[in-house]
Amino acid sequence: MRDDQYFADHKGFEVAVVSDATAAAQVEEGDGYAAALVNFRYMANAVWTTREAEQAMQAK
Repeated sequence: MRDDQYFADHKGFEVAVVSDATAAAQVEEGDGYAAALVNFRYMANAVWTTREAEQAMQAK
């Protein structure tokens, strides 16, 4: 996602991650999904649920 995010930011796009449409590893050392959510907040303009994404797209 990093290259896409960099490109989108510099072209004026806003990027949202749909959190309940995302998966990550769950291992003894840690929760990959929780770590991904933290990172998404740094890389994306918004972190939404599927319902929030649908509502945002319908509103446009």
